[in-house]
Amino acid sequence: MKHTRALTIFDAVKRFGWPEPGSKIISREILLGESCNARCLFCCARNLIQNTEWLPAETVIGKLRKAIEEDAWLITFSGGEASLYPDMNYVAHEAKKIGFKSVQVLTNGLKLSDIDFVRGWADAGIDEVKISLHGIDPWTHDYLMDIPGAFANSMAAVENLNRCGIKASFNFAVTRVNYKQMPLFAKLAGVDLGVTGFCFMFSFYSGGMLEYADRLNVSYTEAVPYLRTALRYMKIHGVVIESKMLSNFVPCVAPELMNLMSDWRNTSVESSSELTTSADMTRRMSDNYPERKMKLPSCAGCVFRGSCYGVDKGYVAIHGAGEFRPLKAVPSVFPYSTLYP
Repeated sequence: MKHTRALTIFDAVKRFGWPEPGSKIISREILLGESCNARCLFCCARNLIQNTEWLPAETVIGKLRKAIEEDAWLITFSGGEASLYPDMNYVAHEAKKIGFKSVQVLTNGLKLSDIDFVRGWADAGIDEVKISLHGIDPWTHDYLMDIPGAFANSMAAVENLNRCGIKASFNFAVTRVNYKQMPLFAKLAGVDLGVTGFCFMFSFYSGGMLEYADRLNVSYTEAVPYLRTALRYMKIHGVVIESKMLSNFVPCVAPELMNLMSDWRNTSVESSSELTTSADMTRRMSDNYPERKMKLPSCAGCVFRGSCYGVDKGYVAIHGAGEFRPLKAVPSVFPYSTLYP
């Protein structure tokens, strides 16, 4: 199937007035609620009540105004499933009126197969949508989402976003079911679909990752060789790396990829992001890490001992700590992209 050309990061810079790729920005993320219309096997919130109250629109507007006063440039709306939020078009429109240069939504993409729904988002000022896509084929993605037809919905969603002038990107949750697909996923996303922004996310070991441990758990040692192959493929074929694209990784498992890792140290751009929950509690993303991550005895000998948050506690409980060895010096990084240093 031939798709309408996806917007690239360079298109977005020209069309929306975004800063040049690699620029440091201040971002904020607002969790609109925890309701969801998918049942992803790996989800850390899989066992939570699915029907919860949404954050009131006026509360969201108040958070937007506060963020603008703090020079935030990008606002991200997430959930649960953000596409279910009843006031999405209103708060997105207000975000642009208030002065945000970019309005991003994180979504599973199920509702975006409706072109009129996507047109509404475009009219409201949403300019980037990051879709969860966890496989290269219907069986893999539908299985992990636990929703028949989810893959077809995602492909239709990308086409609709392209047609409506919204930049599409992807999140890929790495599990035992799909980790060997990472090179082929790089081809599907970066070459076949022309999507220039996607992220490989190593799953936190809670919720579904524990409930379905026998099906989903995969070690960094097993997954990283396929990740390296994916990145080499991207370099050969000129697939742009427009932002840090590896989440919940730490340098000691792949030192040369350190420059592509987000959320591992307290000096990262992501540490400035603010999370607002449906219970109207606000905290920075880094405040979540003491609950989820731990320092190992070997961390004391690492060059990043003062800045790295450590490794996922749940992961260590299952896989042990043998993979994590201290780095004695800041590693050299392989230049997979000339765009992101």
